[in-house]
This record gives sequence, structure tokens and C-alpha cells, in this order.
Amino acid sequence: MSATGDSAPFKGRTIAIVAIVSIVAFIAFMLLSAYEGDLRPQRGVGAHALSNSAVGFSGVIQLAQATGSTVRTSRDPRDVFSDGLLVVTPQFGMDPDELKRFVERRDGRQTLIILPKRIVLALPQRPGWVREAAVLQAGELNAMLKGVADVTVRDARGGRTIQGATLEPILNGPSGGALLAAVKGSGTYILADPDALNNMGLKTLAGAERARAILDEMEIAEEPILFDLTLVGRGEGPSLLKLAFEPPYLPFTLCLALATLLAALHASRRFGPALHEERKVAFGKRAIAENGVALLRLARRRHRTGARYVALTREAVASATGAPPGLNGAELDRYLDSLSREGEPFTSIAARAADAPDTRRLMAAVRDLYSWRRTVTRDHR
Repeated sequence: MSATGDSAPFKGRTIAIVAIVSIVAFIAFMLLSAYEGDLRPQRGVGAHALSNSAVGFSGVIQLAQATGSTVRTSRDPRDVFSDGLLVVTPQFGMDPDELKRFVERRDGRQTLIILPKRIVLALPQRPGWVREAAVLQAGELNAMLKGVADVTVRDARGGRTIQGATLEPILNGPSGGALLAAVKGSGTYILADPDALNNMGLKTLAGAERARAILDEMEIAEEPILFDLTLVGRGEGPSLLKLAFEPPYLPFTLCLALATLLAALHASRRFGPALHEERKVAFGKRAIAENGVALLRLARRRHRTGARYVALTREAVASATGAPPGLNGAELDRYLDSLSREGEPFTSIAARAADAPDTRRLMAAVRDLYSWRRTVTRDHR
């Protein structure tokens, strides 16, 4: 059965649609791969800024944003060097040296350490809810802060407080202790009772007002408040893929995409006729000529073929112009010189072609000889 019509299995329009869909899908895949960590819900039930549970701090973030502050969570370890207030929520059992190194890297920038208080367990039947498994004793937290300041955490009626010779009270708590204190000679603050800022503490209007007052004591004008997530195991290192889609590298990515698009458009259209595959062995005279040329090229003797080309030209022009019979040698050359009154005579061009020292000069003489031949034969038609 012979094929009829267009032999292409797909139309050009179909191929274009498939290509466009593939490109869009690839770009979407790269974007989702770069930002999948930000798009994936990561709430949890612990005492950190993403938690909606009673011990979490997502409520104070919403409160600060609603009252005009710029607040965001930080998964990038490099944010430890950022300005503004950085809120840290260390977990019970953390290595004191790790917290000490974190504070030292802040290098005097404002840092709020919220001490842990409860150990909770998630309720599988009620997502986002927790139940209290244990309350940390105040003495258990003293070791956590030994690298930051020499302080004592105490339990008091109505809340937990903190005391120490290296502390400067900011907000007083019950029974004479400090609910919020600053470490002298640094920008570090310590909040003794997390219930002052967590979701459970914000369930009343008084609790919300107290939380706002605590932030106001430390907030720097026009600087954001960052809630650190690296110390609770939710940090992310810098991503090269994400950098490609963010300033200052975004213009380079767009230029690269535009260059790729232009290259694809250039390749989609054919310039000139399609090249046909040549035969491995040429037919007849052409094969003999090509083989002869190949041998001359191999022997590096192409520039010595000028005399033979001059002889062929001499015979062709003599025949085309009706030269008198019997002329040969010098007499025939004088006849050929007389055919053209202008320009370089035949004998001069023939001498250059016959004595050419290299291929470049041979080709120049051959071109001049061919031009002379066309001129004199045209005049004798």
C-alpha cells in the first residue's frame, strides 16, 4: 500500500502545542522544586512560631502584624546576622553551648530568648491540639542559660520569673522577680514565662495587651521581628535553585530564558534548501576529476597545474575565434594577444598561471585568464 498525502505523523500545530506545554510544565516544576519548602504546610504542635497549638507562637505573630509590625519567620541560618529583633524559642534538652554560640553570633543585636515551660504531646484525634505531659522545673532551665548569663529561674504564684546579678529587669513578674529581663552589656533579653506570648496566653484581651507591651519594649522602629526556626530543627540552608528566581540573579535567569527561546525559534525554521546526502562514489567523469584533484591535493602539486590550464584555454579561444590554421607557438600567442586591446595580454596572464609558486597565486591567475577568455570569445560570437 502506497502512502498518500502528508507523510508526517504529527502536524506542526500539534508539535508546537506539545512543546509549549512541555516548557511551561518544566518551568512550573523548577519553581515548585525551589519553593516547595515554603509552600508545604509545616505547622506542628511544638513551642515554635509555626505552631497553632496552645504552646505555639503563631498567635503573637498575627497580633504583631495586625498592630503594624513587620514580622516573619526565619529558616535561613544567615538571618542570625540580621538587624532587628530575633525571637528564639529553645527547646528543653538543647545543648547550652549551642544556645551560647547562637547568642555570640548575634554580636550585640537584639535577641529575645523565650524559655520553655511545658512538654506536650499531640492529640492524634484532634490535629493542632496538645496535652500536657510534664511541666519543666525552674531549676532545670538554669543550666540552659549558663552560657548566656548567670541567672536563676523561679516558680512563683501567677507565673515564672527570673533573677540574677547580670540581669536588668524590664517587666516585673509576681513575687518580686522579673518576667522580662535584659542581660547587662548585651542586646539579649530573656522571657521567663512563655505563657506571656504563646497562644494560650493570648486567649484573653489582657494577655494580648501584655504580649504587645513585651514586644514594644524591644521592637526597633522600621526593623522586622524575626522568629527563628533553626534552633527547633526547621531551618533550611541557602538553595542555589531558589537564588536563580530571586534578585539579584533573576535578571540573569530571564536573559538566559530569552536566549534559549531565540535559539529555539532560530532552529525551528530552515534557512535555504535541504542538503542531500552525496554519493560515496561519483559517476563517470566526475569521479575521475575528483580523484585527480584528490591526488593533486595529497601530493601538494595543485599549483603546478597552471600550464595545462593555459594550454586548454589557448586551444579553446583559438577555436572559438577562428584563428588561422597553422599558427602555433609564439605566432599563436601573438594572435591571442591581439584579440584584446585593453587590459593585461594573454601571454602575461599565461606566464603568471604557469609559474605560480602557490595555490593562492594560481587561483588569482586562473580567474584573470577565465575573465579574459569570456571577454574575447564574446566579441567573436
